[in-house]
Amino acid sequence: MKLSDLVRKIKYLDIKHGAEFKIRAVTNNSQKVEDGFIFVAVKGSIFDGHKYIDEAIKKGAKAIVHTEEVEYKEGITYFKVADPRETLAEISNLITGFPSEKLSVIGVTGTNGKTTTSKLIAYLIEKVFGHCANIGTDGANVGGEIIETSNTTPDITEINRILEKCAEKGIKYVTLEASSHGLVQKRLAGVHFKVGIFNNLSTEHLDYHKTMEEYFKAKMILFENSELTIANVDDPWGKKAVSLYENTITFGKDEKANIRARDVRKTDKGIGFKVDGVDFFIRSIADFELNNYLAAISTLKSLGASLTELSEVITDFPGVGSRFEYIENDKGLNIIVDFAHTPRAFEEIFKSLPRDKKKIAVFGIQGDRNPEFRNLIGKTISDYGIYAIVTTDDPKFDSYENISKDIVTGMEENYGAYTLIKDRKEAIEAGLRMAKPGNYVLFMGKGEENFIKLHGNEKTPWNEKATIREILEKI
Repeated sequence: MKLSDLVRKIKYLDIKHGAEFKIRAVTNNSQKVEDGFIFVAVKGSIFDGHKYIDEAIKKGAKAIVHTEEVEYKEGITYFKVADPRETLAEISNLITGFPSEKLSVIGVTGTNGKTTTSKLIAYLIEKVFGHCANIGTDGANVGGEIIETSNTTPDITEINRILEKCAEKGIKYVTLEASSHGLVQKRLAGVHFKVGIFNNLSTEHLDYHKTMEEYFKAKMILFENSELTIANVDDPWGKKAVSLYENTITFGKDEKANIRARDVRKTDKGIGFKVDGVDFFIRSIADFELNNYLAAISTLKSLGASLTELSEVITDFPGVGSRFEYIENDKGLNIIVDFAHTPRAFEEIFKSLPRDKKKIAVFGIQGDRNPEFRNLIGKTISDYGIYAIVTTDDPKFDSYENISKDIVTGMEENYGAYTLIKDRKEAIEAGLRMAKPGNYVLFMGKGEENFIKLHGNEKTPWNEKATIREILEKI
């Protein structure tokens, strides 16, 4: 697309015309700029894109999108706009030809369960209908090609590149994790969703959204852009979503759910249940997983799959790494790694474990969370009588000392027992050495992440499971 074609199609407050050029791409990351790019200067909470305009021009940007007053340079086109994120999405969708409209994109939102639900849906689609890509916390999987992404919900330019690749490979279905930040920051603006799924809502990100009502509104942006909506009515916010969006398909154990789990029975090998008389069995003992599976069943049924064929393939789903994942060992320990990082996720895990076994949790909380959030996690752990080893988990621009103090405040309300060990590797070793055969040792928060942010957004390589196995070898 040429610049002159774009000028006629996007919204802007003012324009300073420069030279005509063929647009290669658009980005809001000055480090990714190449010749023929449009650079969008976004002012965020930490970084201000306006400071990188000169760098972008030196790298070959031929047009700049901005909100603040800038110094014009000869030959460069400048668009002054009201909302740069909206303009970024607008330009990206135009120059890529709205790739989401050529595919069936399935969005999953909720505080917990996005990764498992989206990967389970992708797995079932592969078994029943054909190839399905997945975009989320662990990056993007496009026909076996793994693409690293910047966030759980990447920005619209990354998403459109991935969707273009899907179309090129003949992949018709895509599952996508839609985070509240991604929705509010318009990283999904212009993406057409065939199905939007709401799993649950619990206390998190209130440092960003301020209230639960605003957090809920952020999640509902997905529903506003979905042909078909599906919601968990075991969750009160799911019931609210149903009241706002007519014809929403519902799932849960609630007697009014369209896809209802009946005769739920738990064994040491998994959970069995019936949906409309059809037997299902899932290889997970975690109670909270049931609604993730019901969400997937609801989605596949809405796309045309039968319950019988779903029941035949769902049992073989291998699960998702670091989602209630057992680590085999010869010490007689029940070692579980989980990505849990919210009070509700912690509680759901604790509820799934035997009450008569000692449990040790090694965890930290990311920086940039409010004190109440940290207090609540501390209180939740002490409520369940878990021995806590509080360690480091992505302090970013915060400090371990500040974070752990807030966690401990919550634990001490219930006289919780704990140890503070700043170094995560040392904390893992302490937890494993402390445990006796039959005990549960929970490593929570990092999951599959291959980095830890010790200073700002700088990433230090990290592998939770490899570290655990390394320590098991020597103790």
